[in-house]
Amino acid sequence: MSRDSHSPNSVQTVVRALEVDIVLGRLYPRERLVEEQLANRFGISRHVVRQALLELEIAGLVVREANKGSTVCEYSPEEVNQLYQMREIVERQAAMLIALPVSPDCLAQLEAICDNHAGAIKDSDMIRVVAANKEFHQVVYRLCGNHFLADVIDEMAKKANLVRFTSSTDQARLEQARDEHYQILDALKQDDNRALADICVKHLQPSRLMYLEKRALLR
Repeated sequence: MSRDSHSPNSVQTVVRALEVDIVLGRLYPRERLVEEQLANRFGISRHVVRQALLELEIAGLVVREANKGSTVCEYSPEEVNQLYQMREIVERQAAMLIALPVSPDCLAQLEAICDNHAGAIKDSDMIRVVAANKEFHQVVYRLCGNHFLADVIDEMAKKANLVRFTSSTDQARLEQARDEHYQILDALKQDDNRALADICVKHLQPSRLMYLEKRALLR
């Protein structure tokens, strides 16, 4: 990538890479993000780095302070619980709006994503795990037919990247998430939105609990 590139694509490349670093625990809460180091890492100008950090700040993943630079955001236990309370509300509502059962074509698409996610876990390919997990949830919640609601769910999921790093590399949790994806897929084949919503909300809980437990141990 050219160091002079200021294109939206180059900004998004940095944003996506740093999001993955946060999810996988390569970047920890309160860790400094040094513009010069990021520019060298990605082979881009500091202007592009600043644009990417601005997007991450807007998404709630980065805190930028005058004369202090940028750091990865950290949530308090209260903020984590509030974030997940919000996620429960919007994801339950989206699940209740999905017209069940969904079409065979959509089921086939979701099954392929589930299989890819499961294969990535087996191969310990964490980049693929993160991408497949994100794709699965985006496809599921777009089925609600309300793109504003689906966009809110996407934004909440981004904010939760600051929480999910505690569980994203835990093998037992990865296998649990894999199994729950297949449970969601099975629920989409039925005619019971309440059961689907319950599974979707249940799927949220382990990441929140693991983060709070780990944070308590480190304090």
